[in-house]
Parts: sequence; structure tokens; C-alpha cells
Amino acid sequence: MDIRQYESQYENRKEEKHHADSRFPYNIYLCSIPQDFRVVPIHWHEEMELISVKKGSGQVILDLQPFPVKTGDLVIVFPGKLHGIRQKAGCAMEYENIIFRLDMLIPALPDRCSSEFLMPLLSGNGPSSYVCSQGCREFLPVQQLIARLDAISDSRPAGYELAVKGIFFELLFQILPQRQGSGDETAGSRFQGKMKLVLKEVENRYAEPLTVKEMADMCGYSASHFMKFFRRQMGMSFVEYLNDYRLLMAARMLASTEETVTEIARLSGFDQPSYFNRLFRRKYGMTPSEYRKEGEGFLVGEEKE
Repeated sequence: MDIRQYESQYENRKEEKHHADSRFPYNIYLCSIPQDFRVVPIHWHEEMELISVKKGSGQVILDLQPFPVKTGDLVIVFPGKLHGIRQKAGCAMEYENIIFRLDMLIPALPDRCSSEFLMPLLSGNGPSSYVCSQGCREFLPVQQLIARLDAISDSRPAGYELAVKGIFFELLFQILPQRQGSGDETAGSRFQGKMKLVLKEVENRYAEPLTVKEMADMCGYSASHFMKFFRRQMGMSFVEYLNDYRLLMAARMLASTEETVTEIARLSGFDQPSYFNRLFRRKYGMTPSEYRKEGEGFLVGEEKE
């Protein structure tokens, strides 16, 4: 079975209110941490994402900076921005992921909405992602819009797509005028492009041999400078990050397939099963076989206390 099929199987384990279609690229997923997984690795994509915290508390990473979140908070992730989610020690969090493509809002004939607001976001020149919480001017209007979106997505009456689009326009009206010009131009933000290249390469090629030199060349750095750069931005070495990502993929395969442990080690990028077993045990507190033997109910990607 191809590795992408494994990943697709894992994604299908998520509960969906609405399945996206190419003509209406919009999804809502219900997730929980650590019940579904303990960490969503730092990543980026072209869609806009809203993370609506329904219960509990956790931590989101926005442009490599950690932010605590709690019930009622809404995380605004603009297209192309780095983000991730982590468990807060001793806490659980239930949240709703709302993902949509901004180009679904762009008319065939360009207008001021698209030229002044939407196109800059799509080109990656939008404002910094942020947490909309109590105290923000737009908090109550945005909460009301999310509640309307939930209700319409649950019932999906005829023509609900019109209402969904209208809500997204209202949402952008609430958050964009106040955020324009707020993009951070610090040295840290200028490194985002290089970091995005590296993380995307890991996401696409984690099953292949990846070296520090390759990543350094991609960033235009020497190997030693790249290692310092990566550790400064991510709080761990590149090798540690790569192995951690591979172990997460392996855990997903163990939970959703019947492939042998040796084959899963190979598919997740480990040439030596003994090395894979040692790292897996260190991360999850058990061997891959024991992890699988825990049963189908064992949490995908959760680290054992």
C-alpha cells in the first residue's frame, strides 16, 4: 500500500461536519487533544484555518511562537503561515478546525474586495496569525459568526453555501481592517520562508534519506549555521525533529494498518529496525508491537506517560 494511502486513512478517522468538494473547498473537523493526538506538528498550507476552542485549554504555535488558548478562543491562521497545536501539561482540549480556500470568495471579475484584501492574503503578504480572545474588539462578533457557521453546517439547508460564503466575508470584515499592516518584519519573521521550505521537505520526503547538508543547501546556509538556525527556531535539532515526525507517521500506520513493524519502519524512513524500535520505545514508552497490541482504541500519535 502506498504511504499516501496510509495518511489518507488516518485523515479519514477525523469526524467531519461537511466534506469538501473541489467546487466548494470548505471543511469542518472536530478534534481533541490528547484523545485524538497530543501534538499537531508545525506545518503550513495555502488554506485559511480557524481553530475554535470549544472546551479545555492547550497551546498553539503561530509563526514559531507559543500561545496559550482556552475555551472560547478562536485562532486565526492566515494562508501560508506556520502553525501547530500542542497539549498543555495535564490539560485536554476539544476544538473545531474550520478550513477553507480564500479563492472560493474571489469573483471572476476582480473587484476591490479581492484586490485589496483577498489577493494579498493568498500571496502570503497578509498579517500575522493571532489568537482572538476576550478583550479583542472583534471577539463577540466573531464568536457569533462561528456559532452561525456551526448551525448552518449542521443542518445544511438548500443554498447553505451562500450563507457560508456570507459568513466568511463578514468574518474577514471583522478581522482584516484591524490587522492590516500588522505583519511582523523582524529577523524572526524573515526566517519563516526558509523554515517553511524545510518543514515542507520533511512532510513530503520523510520516508527518504534526508541530510542536514541537503537542508542547509536549500536554505543557502553552511551545515553548522543551519543546525544553529533550526535549533533556535524550533527548540530542537533537525535530526530530532525529523525522527519525531517519522515516529508520528509510524504510530499512525501502526494504529491504522496491518503492515509489519519492519515494513512500517522502512515506510517511515528508518533503515534499521533496531534503531526505529529504540527511538519508538523512548518516545511512546513501549515497543511498536506493544503499541499496536494495546488495541485499536489506543490514541494515534499520543506519547505514553
